[in-house]
Amino acid sequence: MLSLFARRPRPSRALTVVSAPESDASATGSATTAARAITPPASCPLAACGPGARATVLALCCGHADACRLRALGFSEGTQVDVVDARHAMLLDVRGTRIALGPALTAGITVQPHAG
Repeated sequence: MLSLFARRPRPSRALTVVSAPESDASATGSATTAARAITPPASCPLAACGPGARATVLALCCGHADACRLRALGFSEGTQVDVVDARHAMLLDVRGTRIALGPALTAGITVQPHAG
């Protein structure tokens, strides 16, 4: 018997990388290669950013209590963060204040890295 509440398959959220076709012109090809080399990824977890990186927070995918506490500290969507250190905990500069976050929390925060 078919249930009225049958689950539909979820659409895949996998990223698809589309690259421009390679050109035969050496000047254009080298410029294209250079542009590809410095283009930051669209988004990644904050845990993937290294020391010295600058990024903008896109989403806080953590528990409700953790997200509320981060927002109260000024760490919200659209905020620019600088990674100061990333050894045991990630030390971040957020709006002039330094905040240390553990690896479990930084893995759930989605950011968009800035070039440079």
